[in-house]
Amino acid sequence: MPDELRLTGITKGYLGVQALKGVDLTVRRGTIHALAGQNGAGKSTLIKIISGAETPDGGTMHLGGELKRFREPIDAQNAGIHTIYQELSLVPSLSVAENIFLGQLPRRGRTAVDWSTMQSGARAALDRVGFDLDVRRPVGSFSVAEQQAVELAKALHKDARLLLLDEPTSTLPLPDVERLFTVLRSVAEQGVTLLYISHRMDELYSLCHEVTVLRDGRKTAEFDTTTSTPSDVVTAMVGKSLQGSIADAALRGERSPRLGSGKTGDVLMAVSDLSEDERVEGVSFELRKGEVLGISGLIGSGQSELAGLLAGARRKSRGTIKLDDKAMVFKNPRDAIRRGIGLLPQDRKAEGFVPDMGVAGNITLASLPMFSRFSVIDSRAEKRVATQMVERLGMKVSSVNQPMKTLSGGTQQKGILARWLARSSRLLICDEPTRGVDVGAKEDMYELIRDFARAGGTVIISSSEITEAMMCDRVLVMARGRVVAEFEHDDIDPQGHALISEFA
Repeated sequence: MPDELRLTGITKGYLGVQALKGVDLTVRRGTIHALAGQNGAGKSTLIKIISGAETPDGGTMHLGGELKRFREPIDAQNAGIHTIYQELSLVPSLSVAENIFLGQLPRRGRTAVDWSTMQSGARAALDRVGFDLDVRRPVGSFSVAEQQAVELAKALHKDARLLLLDEPTSTLPLPDVERLFTVLRSVAEQGVTLLYISHRMDELYSLCHEVTVLRDGRKTAEFDTTTSTPSDVVTAMVGKSLQGSIADAALRGERSPRLGSGKTGDVLMAVSDLSEDERVEGVSFELRKGEVLGISGLIGSGQSELAGLLAGARRKSRGTIKLDDKAMVFKNPRDAIRRGIGLLPQDRKAEGFVPDMGVAGNITLASLPMFSRFSVIDSRAEKRVATQMVERLGMKVSSVNQPMKTLSGGTQQKGILARWLARSSRLLICDEPTRGVDVGAKEDMYELIRDFARAGGTVIISSSEITEAMMCDRVLVMARGRVVAEFEHDDIDPQGHALISEFA
């Protein structure tokens, strides 16, 4: 197959930091090519250059054999390059047809919109991706998977020849992931080239033909997925073998090691008939001290809402939560924090930290009375504790004054975890704790959770990732807001089929 995209010697620096250091990349026409690497490896910068959002300092880019240099995204789009991000670029209040034709509304005369032509064209575009939607309905009324189909149809309608997909499955339940993959394979068979970014190795190896690995701004390896393994990619990403690690066991489909000790003490929390309207319905369970409890299900099954209820971030409609055999009413997260409960929220950027505040301020955010006297913060004490936490968790920061928004996703998660360690929380509730972080950062998070449990802490992990749930001492499976099954760690098969069979 001829080359559709060829990058040679691409370099890019920001204020003295070299993000890309002479990257070469070749993507064959009509293939699905994966781009892998840890957070900060240079993937996002490379995508921005290909999409015209950034201009490289050096190097060349050829598209279909022609030399290209884009000054802005519209230049790349006019050349047939379209980017589909995690946050879709659709207008929820507009119809499906209007979104697909946005910026190119067909006209009847000088001012009137030709609605008939637009709607028939939208249906034809959706037919290319195998979806039959009512193109007159607002796009915001459809599921995330259906909105992604609209985004793909929009790109194909605009004669896309190269699609850049950045973590497109991060918010999709398992059945919708499979349907998306079917669509993407069909698009590739139509001659469109796809460059696919994901931290999930199972996705890369079930969907993509080749994988290019970036590390520290350089291309370190390239693999054919038919002759390599996910472990090969991970080793190239992190620069060392993870053989014997938690992540490696998950990648190879072996029985996942426990994050907890498997030994449980007295009941720490007892939940009875806990409900929140139709989101969570009649959940009851007991959580023992030192246990790592998994709550799993497809995205939207209620596990994230349940985590929020237990952490005081959501209001229950009925039911009871007992802590140390005492009934609790959490009016807000502050009430739960006072009782030793910490939350790692799913959306860390919106709910987990203050973006412009430094690392130290974010770490001590839940413990301000410990660092203040007469409402004046003791900055020396704050900095001392923050520095200890940064060293303990291996956080990659220039200083404890560095703004949290400038850190990688994995380091941000560590910063939130450090907040609860600084406060000596005894129950840690983690809602999708490794979503959007690379395999190296995942390994770090798992080890930190394991250390927390070994030190006497108790953990709840709410996750839609099967391999993550399988690491817990015990797993509650949720579907449609209810707990439908419960499994002990040793009762789950290495592939997690027992869990998946309940995800209905």
